[in-house]
Amino acid sequence: MAQIPGFYVFEGLDGSGKSTLSVRVLDLLNSKHVPAICFAEPTRYESGLYLRKFLSGEIELSPEKQIEAFLEDREVSLQRNILPSLSQKKIVLLDRYMYSTAAYQSGEFFSAKEILKKNLDRGFPEPEKVFYLEIEPEEALARLKGRDTTKDRFETISALTKIKKAYEEILPENTVRLDAKLSTEELVKLITEKIPY
Repeated sequence: MAQIPGFYVFEGLDGSGKSTLSVRVLDLLNSKHVPAICFAEPTRYESGLYLRKFLSGEIELSPEKQIEAFLEDREVSLQRNILPSLSQKKIVLLDRYMYSTAAYQSGEFFSAKEILKKNLDRGFPEPEKVFYLEIEPEEALARLKGRDTTKDRFETISALTKIKKAYEEILPENTVRLDAKLSTEELVKLITEKIPY
């Protein structure tokens, strides 16, 4: 499937800094008067709020229902956020996409590659580049413990180790690997060098 120009995805373990980074890259682009916008998945729509209840442990879902819920929310994300913005010639920065779903939801029922295929079979477009923040699970967990936020179900060493391994199986060839230990300023510079504007 063709990669979509102007569509960039940020991936990595919880605690890798990708959410902060995507916003900082947006700020820099906007300061240069580049039309750009940043979104995150799960969305803030009803489908995404339902997923957030699962991620926080408020509700339980079977493996099949988990993946279906992510696919449905991604459909909403594309139709309401990503594709309209791209059609307006904006650069779209997305915090988490189908690679997160594949890595995080993989396990005894579905492999990361099987979950990624379910996304691609839906016709979800591939981004121009994936910015992947590399971090060891121990470092990611240490960063998460320093945050004053609700812990989610994946914030354990064993879960993060499994997720890191799954990412390695499914990250596409157009992935730009970045050392999460670098300063935010250094990372923003490295990323914006890869975004033509």
